[in-house]
Amino acid sequence: MKKVTILVDQFYKHGGIERLVALKANYWSSVFNYDVTIMSTENGNKSYIYELDKRVKFKDLNVQYNRERSYFSLRNILLFIKNLIQFQYYIFRNKPDIVLVASHIPITYVLPFVYRGKSKIVKEFHATRFYKQNLKSFKENVFRWIESRYDQLVVLSNEERSFYYSKNITVINNPIITLSNNYYRPINKKAKTAVTVVRVAPVKRIEIMIDIWEEFIKTHSDWILHIFGSIDSEYGKKIEQTIKSRKLESSIILKGNTNHVLSSISDSKVVLMTSEQECFPMLILEAFSVGVPVYSFDCPTGPRNIITNNIDGVLIPNNNKKEFVNKLKAFAESEDHQRTLSEAAKKNSENYGLDRIMKLWNEKVLTTKS
Repeated sequence: MKKVTILVDQFYKHGGIERLVALKANYWSSVFNYDVTIMSTENGNKSYIYELDKRVKFKDLNVQYNRERSYFSLRNILLFIKNLIQFQYYIFRNKPDIVLVASHIPITYVLPFVYRGKSKIVKEFHATRFYKQNLKSFKENVFRWIESRYDQLVVLSNEERSFYYSKNITVINNPIITLSNNYYRPINKKAKTAVTVVRVAPVKRIEIMIDIWEEFIKTHSDWILHIFGSIDSEYGKKIEQTIKSRKLESSIILKGNTNHVLSSISDSKVVLMTSEQECFPMLILEAFSVGVPVYSFDCPTGPRNIITNNIDGVLIPNNNKKEFVNKLKAFAESEDHQRTLSEAAKKNSENYGLDRIMKLWNEKVLTTKS
């Protein structure tokens, strides 16, 4: 039986990476019958944010890096050494066929060079390389050289592929669960709500979404925005305070974490995104799978790789809040437009079916040798 180990930093916070790890681990264990282990460095005793198949093993190394300090601080260097020893011991004892680095952990920088037996070492990327594509610094050159030593790199789109210099690159889009008809509801039978499901972090620019929504409800006061995601952070508390200080509590509802993403999205008419950058957002794919169109800034690079503008969603010139408000008003005032976008979004989702994407992973990554 093929053994696959997926490396993550944690598995208790909502996020696109965590959602993907759960999808892959569950599918590879239940459909391909692979022996799958998720290994984390900083999950502690916290509950999983997404449900795992009973056949999937979970192992937390309890390294607990101090993410607020430099990785070169004495404490983090000692933890790095501990992490490396634990990983090598695991490889020696379990001999996985594939080691997939799904999220960033410090030993990412040395994995191609340490003992790994006959394991194939693969790294996947979920953040855009758009802003680093032309950097020529010593640091970036070192990082690129390290990446070139991995057996394989997996990126999410052909646009992202163009930002890499290595030759060991495979393009595989993110998947969605297309068996989502149980969650699908005609858009004319939904309440006047918008939704976003995010990792509450500055890169998501939720403060800009609040600005847009505050202006939008001046003429559409019967609409409500639901924000799903943990606010248990300094930025999250800032967002909560901003909503309160502007007296928007009745029109912007902070819903906290959810492990029922499709259900949360399907209850709304539209999904909003105001991120500074994306790569290939799971949120858009999941929204499309239940026929919910997405309105997003045309930020680098993900939204434009999925959304067909004015067909299954709307791309707004990046940072143009006024245009975002105007487009949202036009959507709210036309049920025909809502229905047209919704039907096209559901159709587009068929391009990213879970079976199709997992077949690509199996053919291009899991069954090819290092």
